[in-house]
This record gives sequence, C-alpha cells and structure tokens, in this order.
Amino acid sequence: MASRNASQVDLKEPYRLDQSLGYLLNRSADIVSATFADILKRESINLPEWRVLTALTDRNDQTLSELAAHAGTELSYLSRVVIHSQSRGLVRRFTSEEDKRSTRVTITAQGRALVRAVMPQARALEASWLQGISTQDVDNMRKTLQALYQNVLNSHPGLASSGRKLTVARRMRDRKEADEGDKSASG
Repeated sequence: MASRNASQVDLKEPYRLDQSLGYLLNRSADIVSATFADILKRESINLPEWRVLTALTDRNDQTLSELAAHAGTELSYLSRVVIHSQSRGLVRRFTSEEDKRSTRVTITAQGRALVRAVMPQARALEASWLQGISTQDVDNMRKTLQALYQNVLNSHPGLASSGRKLTVARRMRDRKEADEGDKSASG
C-alpha cells in the first residue's frame, strides 16, 4: 500500500478540531510557553529576554537584526528587550566598529550566569513534556517541525512585510540559509 503525501488532504473527510495541526501546535505552544514563563518569572525574566540571552549564548556578538532573526522577535520589540536587559546588566550594547550605524549586542557574565541557572530547569521541563516518547520520535518530530516551518515560510513568498510574525519568520529563514551557506563554504 503506497503512503499518501501528507499535503494531499482528503477534502471529503470531516474537519475535526482536535486533529487540526494548527490547533494542536498552537495549543501545545500556549501550554509550553505558559509553563516555561512561570520558571522564568521566578528568575525575574520573561520569554523574550530568555530568547535573547540563549541566542547570545549560542552565538555571541550579534547585530540587532541578526539577534532579532535568531531570537524570532520583531526588531523594534527586540530593541526594547535589549535595552531592558542591558539596564539589568544581562547584555551589553555597543556601536559596531565596522558599521557605525549598526548596534551590536553581547551577553555579560551576569547574563551567562542566569542562563546557567535556568538551563537545568528548562531541560527538566522539556524532559517532562517528552516523557514516554522515544528519542527517535523526538528527533523525527524536530525534523518534521523544521520542515513544516520551512513549508510555512515558503508558502508566503509575496508577503515580506505584511505582518510582524511573517517578517520575523522570513528573517529567521534567511538567517538559517546564511548559516547553512557558511557551513557548506567552510566544510
């Protein structure tokens, strides 16, 4: 029996909300964000600040635009998050040596310490979500979600600046393509 491509939807099948991929993703994301936000709140930070700190932990010294793409946050909102994080001593902003019009951001020792303090809690929470799911299924889920994400980005080519989420998604796709280009050029 040949397997059917998941993109071939049978329009005769009744629509069921509890089987809708968008509904399941959104519902899961809401719960994941809310439970993780509770952990972050105990450390006096929020999810956007966490994304900035972990993005800088992944790759320190980024421009605001690079950081917005990496953290999945709109540039104007990210600017406010970075300013607030700097006022708390978690990051440092400075003018780029190469381009005086560009602002760069680095994580401070205090920011790194905060990431180190929260990371075990974040990993334990993720482990609780993945209970009973095999490592292979988790790997497949990650690959599937990455493919889904790319398909969603690719299905909206003409809408570059129509909305905040799509603009952020496009920047993230462009950053990923640039990173892959860097890897293939150096490999």
